[in-house]
Amino acid sequence: MQDTVFETQVTEECPTATHTLEKQGTLSRPSVEAAVGMSRKWDARQAGREVAETAIRQLKGPPSFFLLFSTIHYEKYGGFQELLNGVWDVLPKGTPLVGGTVAGFMNNYGCYSRGATALAVSYSDFDVCTGYGMNTKRNPQKAVEQSVLMIKKGFESSKYKNKFLLNFVSGPELMKIPGQGYKKVVDSGTISKFVTLAFGVSQYILQKGLGREDEILEEFTKKFPEFNMVLGASVDDYKGISNYQFFSNKFLTNAVVNLGISTDLDINVCTTHGMKKTNIKFEITRLSRNKHFIHEINNKPAFPELLRLLNWPKGYLKEKTLFNIIPYYPISVERNGKESPVVMPGILKDSIITPCIIDKGEVSILTVSGKNLVNAIKENLNCYNDIKPEFGLFPICMTIMATFGYKTNIFRTEMLNYFKEKPFLAIYCAGEGTYSPIKDMSYANMSFNGAVFGRNNGK
Repeated sequence: MQDTVFETQVTEECPTATHTLEKQGTLSRPSVEAAVGMSRKWDARQAGREVAETAIRQLKGPPSFFLLFSTIHYEKYGGFQELLNGVWDVLPKGTPLVGGTVAGFMNNYGCYSRGATALAVSYSDFDVCTGYGMNTKRNPQKAVEQSVLMIKKGFESSKYKNKFLLNFVSGPELMKIPGQGYKKVVDSGTISKFVTLAFGVSQYILQKGLGREDEILEEFTKKFPEFNMVLGASVDDYKGISNYQFFSNKFLTNAVVNLGISTDLDINVCTTHGMKKTNIKFEITRLSRNKHFIHEINNKPAFPELLRLLNWPKGYLKEKTLFNIIPYYPISVERNGKESPVVMPGILKDSIITPCIIDKGEVSILTVSGKNLVNAIKENLNCYNDIKPEFGLFPICMTIMATFGYKTNIFRTEMLNYFKEKPFLAIYCAGEGTYSPIKDMSYANMSFNGAVFGRNNGK
């Protein structure tokens, strides 16, 4: 096997594959070349080689960037360094690479809950730069600042007006409760008080806890208000114990990794969710200081009051049943004039945990049907009707994959109808969002989020 297929010129500080062949004068590439790679091999090194081979062999030129996503099982089948080593056995040296672990993925070939996938794109009119920031759970603002410095440096001389940023963030990781293990539902008042008190220590020292991806997305929008963005939160196989991010030839934890693109291609991003309001309304009356713990609803202990409002018996939500029930009854939060579903993934006796920052005030319970979820992906794809697509990237809530199981192919059919022969990659994440200068920021659980690159149909 050859060590590399192509060779690109890169800068050490900010890996980039910008106009390489055009500068060398060897080949003109007026068209966009994009391809999806995939491997279902169990062994990490073998999977890394195969996912890179299947992607770049479809390209005539060296990839401008390489997005790599995998399921968590490689942690026990060789490790993620071996996965990356396998990729770099094939990938041209210096190719900008970012990615991480996801619950599953969907592409032109099918829908999978195990394996590795990649999106490789080769195009002459790209300026590409990558960045990363560490310690996202401890200090998301500082992590963003670290990455922003790299991205700004990479785009100092870019001549293109259309800008894009992928933000892939370490998602939530449960703290291990002494004597209890990893729990999402805690019935004991004593243990709940311990967890509440230990939360700050866990978040800031151990970096176990919420992903804070909504805060990270908001910080990036402040730094790059002219960019279109998508966000996905890294996750394992639904357990919420560990997740990893990929940057070049390294795998990271508690990091945000970014791919920045400056191009002449048109870009559109969109968030949809298909949730509908119910007539169940209540007021959040007491929150924790960090605005992630709802302590009181209607001036009453939050969780018992929620059960009463939903007419659910005590004990209905348990460790084994929470994930199968509660995501389908999120809180409706108004963000930038839009309805945003926010799930309640953890219960501490009388308190409810939310994955993103919320505020006091009146909210509603939302609900969703399978039909509405299908309509949500159709609505999402309708957002791009003005673009003739070249490729697309879609962070989607992992709960949707769990909900539909093998019927997830329904969504792939809709994707194929839109993209035709063009490549797309959907990744199932633990938190998702988009931002555009026109539509503003959207962060929503149980959502479909997309970024489509192409040419405006009117051009």
